Amino acid sequence: MKILITGITGLIGNYLMRVLLEKGNFQIRGHYFSNRSVEAYTTKGIEMWQADICDAKAVQDITAGCEVVVHTAARVLDFGTREEFYSTHYDATHTLLKDAQKHQVKHFIYISSVGVASGIDRSEIIPDETTPLVRTGVLYDDAKIDTEKLVIDFCKQHNIYYTIIRPTAVIGEGAVWVTEPLRRLDTPVGLKLIDGGKHPACLLDAENLANGIYLCITKEIARNQIYFFMDDWNVDWKTYLNDLAAWKNKKVTASLPFWLVYRVAAVAEIIFPLLGKRPPFAKKSTKATGRDRTVSTKKARTELGWTSAVTYAQSMQRIAAWVRQNGI
Repeated sequence: MKILITGITGLIGNYLMRVLLEKGNFQIRGHYFSNRSVEAYTTKGIEMWQADICDAKAVQDITAGCEVVVHTAARVLDFGTREEFYSTHYDATHTLLKDAQKHQVKHFIYISSVGVASGIDRSEIIPDETTPLVRTGVLYDDAKIDTEKLVIDFCKQHNIYYTIIRPTAVIGEGAVWVTEPLRRLDTPVGLKLIDGGKHPACLLDAENLANGIYLCITKEIARNQIYFFMDDWNVDWKTYLNDLAAWKNKKVTASLPFWLVYRVAAVAEIIFPLLGKRPPFAKKSTKATGRDRTVSTKKARTELGWTSAVTYAQSMQRIAAWVRQNGI
């Protein structure tokens, strides 16, 4: 089986590559964007394809000969314009879908986000895959909602199997949820807890997610289905962020109320980019850390047999080694 992984040099794509190489006899084509050495991939027999995923000409025929497409490439920053989010999520996915149709791809797997369920009040319900989604005005989340619908409608119309995967906050070597908090620790503003860091962090180890994607590739029951993935670690944001801070001999104690940070973020996202600067807070990350985003993973565990094989301690130990090695 030949599989295209978009964003193969990113966190999720890279871990999926490792799992596929370990578990089966797969041919892999890897898409990447930034200029870099790809020798570590080509020496493993992976065919590498460099392209801007938003450039239709650059990705023309990228799915040729592939049975499965796993689309992980996306804009991972937590702020930006509507055009930036929709061009990198919705439009790029549409281009890839049309190429997949042209080359008779059998199965299109789209990596979405738990953010699509951010508008659901957890005091009322813990969402599962049947829960209707609610728009929040956070551009990243709304773009993911629209792109999910695009994938489902397109694949139904053209007889392509689809699987929608909704991971929670993915951590691993180089993850945004690792590098960004560590970066903020060294800024004048510092790293702040929201509402005391009391909310569940809803973390997901990248290897555990990659194993879930592998199950979606190899199990027929995953065709035309949606799955949430979240590890069962029961770790809150205060614990997680202080575990990161401890690597720098620091502690995160300052806390701000959600309502204040969210209002500041809404204004900062408008003003700071105009000045060529990153906003100190963003609505997306504020909602992620300042609200409960717990989801039910019963479907993935019962239908696919997925488990949180990598523990929190194991995941953090591996990340700590990477942080030390890279001097972060």
